[in-house]
Amino acid sequence: MNIPYLHLGRLNALCQPLLEQAALRVLRSGSYLNDQEVARFEHSWAEANNARHCVSTANGLDALTVALQGLKTLCQWPDGSEVIVSAHTFIASFLAITRAGLQPVPCDVSPDDYNISPSLIEPLITAHTVAIMPVHIYGRQCQMQPIRDIADRHDLKVVTDSCQRHSADGSGSFTAALSDATAFSFYPGKNLGAQGDAGCLITDSQELADLARAYCNYGAAQKYCHTIKGCNSRMDSLQAAMLSAKLPLLDKHNNQRRQQAERYNQEICNPLIALPYGGQEADQSVWHIYPVFCQHRQQLRDWLDSHGIGTIIHYPTPPHRQAAYAELNPVSLPVTEHLCATELSLPLNPTLTAEEQGYIIDTLNAFHP
Repeated sequence: MNIPYLHLGRLNALCQPLLEQAALRVLRSGSYLNDQEVARFEHSWAEANNARHCVSTANGLDALTVALQGLKTLCQWPDGSEVIVSAHTFIASFLAITRAGLQPVPCDVSPDDYNISPSLIEPLITAHTVAIMPVHIYGRQCQMQPIRDIADRHDLKVVTDSCQRHSADGSGSFTAALSDATAFSFYPGKNLGAQGDAGCLITDSQELADLARAYCNYGAAQKYCHTIKGCNSRMDSLQAAMLSAKLPLLDKHNNQRRQQAERYNQEICNPLIALPYGGQEADQSVWHIYPVFCQHRQQLRDWLDSHGIGTIIHYPTPPHRQAAYAELNPVSLPVTEHLCATELSLPLNPTLTAEEQGYIIDTLNAFHP
């Protein structure tokens, strides 16, 4: 049996007629940027997350950067101000902070949910701290209320990286209400994925939304009137139309992911393989990623590969140990480092069949180094 980690062709086939109709509609419209397709998706995504404003961007990295840059301008943060960020994340979280002229301060995560640990945030706060960046890693929501409480006590902003958590069932409203801004990526492999790069930020602040729109449009709120030093970051109409076509299926697909996660939790029984969250609470995540943890990770990956099962490692080297952040290399973050050294992501998506998942489970249970 051959089971890729994710086959985007199979995934798109679930709504192929809708995607083709959307593509043809855009092609025939003669309008490919800043049009009704983009406005329609922005409205739908803001509504799905109970947010007042949605500002589309070219990708998730830009969404995070623009959110930080907008708050930096509004709050008059000096260059080099510090943002406390979850250490267990894709490097884009750190890069957004750096691109905004700010300094990332990595915070270790909880071994229970792999998200930023509220108990470790306050000791990192200094006179230079301006914001906290939680990251909903793997699709599980952070402990947002304690994070918001800490931010309020210290007059800090909260910019949430929700690039791995997409939902339209109202569960994202909690994050939106407790964040000053929340950023999303619609990279093709996400739970809600475009056919290329796309992203957005949501916020309840009119000022931030207006500034973010201007920033993404070369710093101009009106054509040829550039009030700030901006950039060019736009979601094109084709991507917006594709996302609008897929959005009605998002919660159904998330529920399928939860069901698959629950089956993995119930049926994987190899003592060498640790299950996420102790094999509990499958309903607490949208399962962008189903991670397992193994001290013999490479041998496990080779074993699965030899049986035709594709896997991915998220992420072998944490951002604070990357060469790009050499100044942070000496920092010790033991939980993050352990997760990165042992994590292996299994196939989990709406196209995975019951037979395929059963084969994966049997292969995992037969593994021995």
